[in-house]
Amino acid sequence: MNQNPWVEMRDGRAPRLWLSLPEGNLLISWETMKKIRATSDFLNIVFECEYGIITFFSSEPLRELYELLQMEMVRKIDGTRLAVKVDEIPE
Repeated sequence: MNQNPWVEMRDGRAPRLWLSLPEGNLLISWETMKKIRATSDFLNIVFECEYGIITFFSSEPLRELYELLQMEMVRKIDGTRLAVKVDEIPE
């Protein structure tokens, strides 16, 4: 089993990132992801997308995930194994 709570794309790129959460699943378009940033220690990653502001929290550095997001090479993030907060952006 993958020790990381994300699955890397090995060949090519998926048109959407699958984010599984305890309350359901989201497919996030890469084209809507913007303002991706991480804290200097890579314990938090934040980005905006069509669902709002997504924040990942970890006690271990998420640098590898950040690098994979940069290259759009993440197939799935398991939000049941990683602390995730989804804040809707008011329209």
